[in-house]
Order: sequence, then structure tokens, then C-alpha cells
Amino acid sequence: MKDFQLRNDTKLLFRNNPAADLSALTAGKKILFVYGGGSAKKNGCYDEVKKAVESAGGIFYELGNASRELADIENGIRLVKEKGIELIIGAGGANIMDCAKLIAFGTYHTDELWAYVKAEKSPYGLKKLPLILMPTYPSSGSEYGLGAVSADSRTGDFGTAYGIAADTAILVPKYSMFLGAEMTAYTGLVTLVQLSASTLGDKNPVSYDIGISVIRNVLKATKELKENPKNADVRGVILYGAAISTSGRLGLGKEENYAYDIYELEFIPEVLYGASYRKSLTTLFPRFLKAMAKYHDTDIRRYFKDVFGYEGSIEESVDNMTGLFGELGVDMYFDGEVSAKAIKGIDISTMFSMDEVTGIVKECLR
Repeated sequence: MKDFQLRNDTKLLFRNNPAADLSALTAGKKILFVYGGGSAKKNGCYDEVKKAVESAGGIFYELGNASRELADIENGIRLVKEKGIELIIGAGGANIMDCAKLIAFGTYHTDELWAYVKAEKSPYGLKKLPLILMPTYPSSGSEYGLGAVSADSRTGDFGTAYGIAADTAILVPKYSMFLGAEMTAYTGLVTLVQLSASTLGDKNPVSYDIGISVIRNVLKATKELKENPKNADVRGVILYGAAISTSGRLGLGKEENYAYDIYELEFIPEVLYGASYRKSLTTLFPRFLKAMAKYHDTDIRRYFKDVFGYEGSIEESVDNMTGLFGELGVDMYFDGEVSAKAIKGIDISTMFSMDEVTGIVKECLR
């Protein structure tokens, strides 16, 4: 068995009602609540966090309309320093949780923050503000992972700081109830893709079997939510799956990290078509597997059989997977054109040739 290390940077709490935990964690502290465009108010998270903080003698400050844009992170850092904030709570999707991570870390490393985002330095283990993350749009796993993405639209630059962990992650199924059918489908399918990237190529039989089990249960939950979107139990399965996908507990026996190339390719539709992370990732993934089977045929075939029961050709399995994702409620195509020249202008690193990358994207065009 290959050497591995399990980490436990973040305490993970699954709660149907987080009030008692929030009160205990925030008692007497100045809190900055980071959220996005208003969903945290629609789903009840904002009111419950504010009430818990204030009932425990804390002072509640807020940073709304946040994002992982560097300008928003810089604004958050300024607010922290002005108000003497002692703890950050980030509630939302990956965008918001990454923003909260970088505010908590950047408060102590302001001048060099972009060097950490560009992976020129490692933030792991360095000082940051105490941090609580609460995913209200489950899928990214940022609440339990170490990555924090930022972009600077002023320069067009972006990157990922890898090594910033929340102290506590609180998973609350009811906060995702407000999502519509398409967004709910994406929570499950993005989680499935991320779990798959962690599991593909794993030679450790224990962690591989765990990964396959979680993927299959997330797929089952996604199907069940299409019929019964108010089912909190199956929403909990997806929340748990998303967290586990970035936990460092899967893929313990990977000898090659080829499956993680999907995260490089997903930048292409974001840039070329303005696609969201969720659409880019799910639309590309079946076609990505088809191209990757040229190099890892046995792994890809095993994955299709173990997760979906597909035993036909790679092409048939890819078509079946694409059709299944579409049936579950997401659009599996992009509108637009692609060329090798356009892709060359995007800063990505992948094992695929430029012709192969162009071919993968072409297969996704309507």
C-alpha cells in the first residue's frame, strides 16, 4: 500500500439546527458575516447566524455581495482591521467561502496575499483569523478543503492559494432548500464530478471503495431530489459528499493525478463562453473521460462500471452519462465556437495536447 497521510484541519459539524453551535463558537466576539447576492437572507441563514451571534453577546458585522474578486477580498480585509473583527463566518457557495478564507488569511498577510494566491508561497499552517464556513450551495467542498480561488478582473489574473483551512465547517441541509430544480441538480452533479476526480486512478482498495460508495449515493440523492426537492435527508447526502470530495480522505493510492486535469480544462468555457464553474465542470466531464480513456482505459472502464453499471464501449458510456446528466436537469452543451488559438490564450496546465483539448471542447458545442 502506498504511503499516505490523513489530515484533520477542520471540525465538520452536520446540524439540522446550528444555533447552539454558532452561539458557543461566537460568544462575545466581533464577527464578520460574509455572504453573496442575497440567498443567505432568503434561506434563513443570515437571520439565524445574526440571532445566534447577538444572543451570545457578540457583535455582528456583515460583508454582502462578496465574491472571490481580489477587490472584494481587499475590502473585507480593510473592514476586519477597521472594526477589530475576531472571527469570520462565510456562508454561500465556493465563491463566498473562498472569499472568507482569503479575508481570514489576508488579514495577517495583506501585502503578500497575491503571492499566496499564485502559489508562489504556501499558506498552510500560517496565522489567520478563526474561520467558520457554511455551504448554502453544496458542491465545491471548499468548506472542508484547503483551496481558495481568487481572480483580479482589473488585470485578468487568477490563481489558487492551497493550504487555507476553516476551523469549523457547519453543514445545514435546510439552507439549500431555496434552490430551484436546475441549481439543485448541479449541486449533486458537480459533487459527483469532484468525487470522481478524487477517486479515479486510486489504487488503495479501501479509499477507492469509499469513493465509489459516496459517488453512487450522491447520484441516487440527485435522482431523488428531482422527484422530491424538499427531502432534507438526501440534501444531507450531497452536502456530506461535497465535503468529503476535498477532505483528503479519498484517492489515497493515486499514482498519477491525471483526473485533476478536469479542473484545468474547466477554466476554458469560463473564459470563452462565460460559463459558471458548475456548468463548465459537468459539461466537460463525460467528454474529458472519453479523451482520458486513450491513456487510462482500464481505470475509466472500471469507473463507468462501478458507478453507473455501464459495460459497453467508452463512447457508449460517455453518451449514456451525458444523457443521464441532461435527464437530471442540466444543459450539457455550450453555444459558441472554439479554436486552438483561443485556447492558447488561457493559462492552463494539462497533460493533453492542444488538439486534444480543442477536441474535448468541440464535443461540448451544440
